[in-house]
Amino acid sequence: YGGLVFTNEGAGIFSVWSIPQIVTSAGDRHGYAWADLNGDGWLDAVCSHGGNGGCGCSDDGNELWRGTESHVFQVVAGAGGMADPVGRGRAFSAADVDGDGDLDLFHCKAPLETAPNSLYRNDGAFSFVDVAAAWNVDGDQGPVGALFADVDDDGDPDLLLGGEEFLRPTTYYRNDNSSFVDQTGAAFGALPMISWADWGDWENDGDLDLLLVEGEEGVFDTWQEDGPEWWFFANHRFSDDGVDVFEFDTPGENPTARFRVNGSVVNSMVFLGPSAVNPTSSQITLDDTYVGAPSFTAGVDVGLYCWRESPGGRWKIHVSAPPGSFGNFAGTVVTTGGVTLPTASNLETLTLPPAAPRLFRNDGGVFAEVALGLTPAINPRAALWVDYDNDGDLDIHAVNRGTVESGNEPDRLWRNDGAGVFSAVDSPAAPPGLSVALADGAVWGDLDRDGDLDVFVQDGAAPAFFAVGTPPALYRNDGPAGHWLTVEPLTDGAGNTPVGTKVTAWAQGTPVHGRVHANSWRGFQPPLEVHLGLGTETWVDSLVVEWPTGLVQVLTGFPADRHLRLVPGEDPTSVGALPGRSEIGPLRPQPARGLQSFQLANRSPVRVQVFDLAGRRVRDLGSYPPVPGGAPEHLVQWNGRNDAGHPVAAGVYFIRGLGRDAFATKSVRLR
Repeated sequence: YGGLVFTNEGAGIFSVWSIPQIVTSAGDRHGYAWADLNGDGWLDAVCSHGGNGGCGCSDDGNELWRGTESHVFQVVAGAGGMADPVGRGRAFSAADVDGDGDLDLFHCKAPLETAPNSLYRNDGAFSFVDVAAAWNVDGDQGPVGALFADVDDDGDPDLLLGGEEFLRPTTYYRNDNSSFVDQTGAAFGALPMISWADWGDWENDGDLDLLLVEGEEGVFDTWQEDGPEWWFFANHRFSDDGVDVFEFDTPGENPTARFRVNGSVVNSMVFLGPSAVNPTSSQITLDDTYVGAPSFTAGVDVGLYCWRESPGGRWKIHVSAPPGSFGNFAGTVVTTGGVTLPTASNLETLTLPPAAPRLFRNDGGVFAEVALGLTPAINPRAALWVDYDNDGDLDIHAVNRGTVESGNEPDRLWRNDGAGVFSAVDSPAAPPGLSVALADGAVWGDLDRDGDLDVFVQDGAAPAFFAVGTPPALYRNDGPAGHWLTVEPLTDGAGNTPVGTKVTAWAQGTPVHGRVHANSWRGFQPPLEVHLGLGTETWVDSLVVEWPTGLVQVLTGFPADRHLRLVPGEDPTSVGALPGRSEIGPLRPQPARGLQSFQLANRSPVRVQVFDLAGRRVRDLGSYPPVPGGAPEHLVQWNGRNDAGHPVAAGVYFIRGLGRDAFATKSVRLR
């Protein structure tokens, strides 16, 4: 898989052209995490790689990119010690586990004895050391997500691990300063196997409650006809015996076939006819050359075995692997008129009990389950806390996955009435999700900066046959919503991370709590900010910000409905001057040979510079002071020349505002 970085251009427009892309080649990528790992104020990116389709033997290691002031990402060699080319990675999450001011990373991995889970200690300058064994979290049971949060409010992040892909037991660890200690039994009694979890303050009492959901992969042995195509998918995982048989006829026709092993073309594991011939290309013509069965021991040998019983006769496909060896075989057979008389035998099916999100209330470090009465789904995938209506309490969004048999299920949204009662919100007031493929997850964030939360939903999980042609969906929140406050804590001058910051807004004696986390469950990561719904309140009496360093900052008396970007120790009187980021008008004309210009209304000092696609500075357009409310905007102009006064070459350039209110816009130059 590749990967694209889309920059938010405003007005619901996302672009892949505003910055040079960081991914330049294909790989077995399983998700990204974004965080400022070196304390310079710019987001860095780390990508988890999956071990080349699950073989755990790839040289395709994890990737790390350093973010820079010019918005050009620089590759960090060897991922700063986190490359781990053998590991079967799933996702990274970040937190300052050792309290030294910088972010450490936990890497969730699929089961592999030679590459267990990793906890990377950040030693500065993009140098990371795996200390998972010393911290007691180096197991190889296969979590797909890690959630850091200071659950016991003792000043350091605790850890929840879980995931259904490999039947990983859900485990809650308390951070004891130099080791994680399993507190699952003491805190919860027991926790189920989960497909998703989320921490949030459900009661607004200042502590974190746990929302989780029990889902399954939803993928099992199956086959299907689709016009001229017939395809199959067979797992060999857990108790599956790894021996599945598919048969079909193609009268008067030699079909073409595409076979895959763990999602990839692995011809060395495909055996055709009595001579067990390995294919030499990704697409194979099946003909009478392959009459007669190859020799193999079903359930012992690993491979896909295909042959024809007699000239012009019936085709057989046997897939074989030892039980519980973790993998899958898949294939597509294409004919003009479709296959006839397809049958299958020895296929395992999956029986799933319906499930709904479950809530565990934090009662001083001991959790009690709260009955919610939510409608269960066939196979839920994700459960997320979100205050979608800005009324000050957390609602529940469920992303329902479905199965390869049932297909995708509609997603669900439940509104919290503030008294602990959740009511279903029906479409079109709720995001329905997609109806194709199988759901994978979702992320909420205020993408258009209008004060309410929008949601990005990703489908396309499961075998390629289900996933092809399933773009994600972005739902803009246009519903009625209350007043709001968004707080974006920033790195201080000493490079201390803001991740872990606790924020409480008080309005008319009522608190609303939020925390900044850098968790990426299965690669889905919310923004590094706190969004607080204020209901009918238009004025914030006080804002209490508890920084990870121990500094407590109190800002008093300011209007609601604004986005605050805060640095530790910021003078509270400056709050009124921080209503948002820089606002820029369109760059015109576009493309251009001569002068280009745009309007700029910046809220803090900004230096404007031009960069080429390689990230080299081409022209310094000068510094611009803040624009007070109601004052005329700046007019920024570029004549297409570099600092030496020479015309630049034709192509794409980026005009960037550097500073706290950074921005970027694309310029296309002609000669």
